[in-house]
Amino acid sequence: MRKNWRLWFFPLITLLLLIGIYFQNQGSLNDRDSITYTYLSNAIQGSIGYGAVGYYGNMIDLSDLEPGDIILGGYPQCAYGRFSHAGLYIGDGQVIEGYVDLGITQQSVEHFWSYSEIGLLRVKASSEQKQAAVDYAKSHLGELFYPVAFKSGERIWNCTKILWEAYRQQGIDLETEGDIWISPDEFYYSPWVEVIREKSMP
Repeated sequence: MRKNWRLWFFPLITLLLLIGIYFQNQGSLNDRDSITYTYLSNAIQGSIGYGAVGYYGNMIDLSDLEPGDIILGGYPQCAYGRFSHAGLYIGDGQVIEGYVDLGITQQSVEHFWSYSEIGLLRVKASSEQKQAAVDYAKSHLGELFYPVAFKSGERIWNCTKILWEAYRQQGIDLETEGDIWISPDEFYYSPWVEVIREKSMP
């Protein structure tokens, strides 16, 4: 009997946590505009994760990007919405983003040409605020990535949370839905940004 307690204890704890999350976040779970609703709805229809990953060669012009700009990328059949990934441009052709295997990392911005959907966003902020956001993101390079990192805390990140927090530290909240996590699409629709350029590949 004592040995069997593990068989029911951990599933019970997981169930209780899920129930707690549900009751604490009923608004976002029932809101058709929320990322939680979008993800669950798409998952039921068979669209899970990043979508049909590949090289689509959108070749969008990246030449006028400025430090603090946000780059969004997406693949067909993405569960999160139109976009599945986000990065923060820091200058010199480099972007800060997050991956499961690399954590928060610095990469060349040109890899965003691989996406079928791409959007270049400029945050409505001062140059000082943008640089402070860049510096904040840089200070977290190498830290742990988790795909469904909730908004609270600074222990684990995903590609959107690090950008959101970098600007939130400057008094700019790029997420307006009040969801438990942030999707790249929420940056696209934020009143704090303007779309510089976007492109969709067939």
